[in-house]
Amino acid sequence: MHPTQRFNRRDFLQAATLAAAGTVLDVSARAADTAPAQEPPRPLPLKFDSDLRESLTPRRVTNAMWDFSWLTQHYPGGAFEDFDRAAAELVERGFTTVRIDAYPLVIGALQGEEETVVLPADPLANWGMSDRDREHTIVQELLAFMGAMKRAGISVILSSWGRDCKEYPERNKALAGNRAGFRGCWERTLDLLGSHALLDHVLYVDLDQEFPYFSPYGAELTGLARKPAAERSPAEAMEEAGRFEQGMTRMAWNPAQMAFVSDLFTEMITHFQSRYPRLRFTYSLTSFHKEVRAMGLQLFDVLELHLWIHTPRFDNRTGFNSLVKDRGERDYRDYAGRVAAALDTVGPMLAQEMRNRCAFAQAWAGEIAAPLITTEAWGPWWHMDHPDLDWGWLRDWCEHCMVLAAEHRFWGVTPWNYSHPYWKNWSDIDWYRKVNNRFLAS
Repeated sequence: MHPTQRFNRRDFLQAATLAAAGTVLDVSARAADTAPAQEPPRPLPLKFDSDLRESLTPRRVTNAMWDFSWLTQHYPGGAFEDFDRAAAELVERGFTTVRIDAYPLVIGALQGEEETVVLPADPLANWGMSDRDREHTIVQELLAFMGAMKRAGISVILSSWGRDCKEYPERNKALAGNRAGFRGCWERTLDLLGSHALLDHVLYVDLDQEFPYFSPYGAELTGLARKPAAERSPAEAMEEAGRFEQGMTRMAWNPAQMAFVSDLFTEMITHFQSRYPRLRFTYSLTSFHKEVRAMGLQLFDVLELHLWIHTPRFDNRTGFNSLVKDRGERDYRDYAGRVAAALDTVGPMLAQEMRNRCAFAQAWAGEIAAPLITTEAWGPWWHMDHPDLDWGWLRDWCEHCMVLAAEHRFWGVTPWNYSHPYWKNWSDIDWYRKVNNRFLAS
């Protein structure tokens, strides 16, 4: 039951007492009769523009994907030590928006807003690395982060990577099959932000990052394929999310899986749109675009698709899928040479494939009348600050892809999924300004 709908025995007795007294209720009723009538809420004037982006605020979105790094690196000496400074650096580089893991699955399990939990060390992580186990007061840090973004005029996209902590481990398993529990986690998170006036700069809510790879429902979906559900680490989930699925043009999901996902998306989005009518909701997708489009769902308030260079032409030549991907001491010289060979040999084909993806995304967004956005995109989903690896080709590729996005009427883009203060490229302020401002002016 919604909090505003509760009516317990104490409320009943109190109302009965007032009714017996009579005078209080009578005075209130007479006051209501004589009070001037209030006008009903009136929406803002609506323009029927041929390009729906022109009626949205902001009219264009440039996004930095900060995932869970905003929290795991929030400590003295960390890349996100100072949230206000981080927000100022976004503005300086032409970003309007940031996308984060709001940790709803952990917030839903906490005993109180001041509770401290431990996030485990992960020094070799590609994103959000942490040198040792660290204590975090997640609720208070989320409030501080959201406040800093609001003061800087930065919009926030809230998402969930299915993360947990030492005190509340395996949150995905705990919520598997428990849709009400999953909804409760997000409700608690959103209500908490709303109680601190920190919802008005939320651009939208992505309920489940790159569904189904980080989802509590991934195992159930896999089970419907009549295959045993694989136990995946976060790194393995990212690997699977970035892998191009080869084969015939048939659907990757069978009818039972299609029905399961359609029912899940419909149930969840309908619920949240009803409970929070002033917020937008969606599910981000990095795979299974064709399958979800075939469902014909008109529910997505935003269509968020992650588009990558990965195709058989690229992956077969580079050996990308077999790479060990972390911040350890690795030898990537062979991979770097293979990337150069792939671009020299089939670069024009790869560019055309990306153009085709953008056209597919634009057509789908048009069908469901939803603004189109990507917040992780363009190159390989993994790259690294490493002496063997060149960033020059990736910078050029991503810059061209941002131009493609503008041509295909994307509402929002990202330069790449490496726009964090701990990447060396973050110091190239001029490049970020150039690519972001070009898109904002499109």
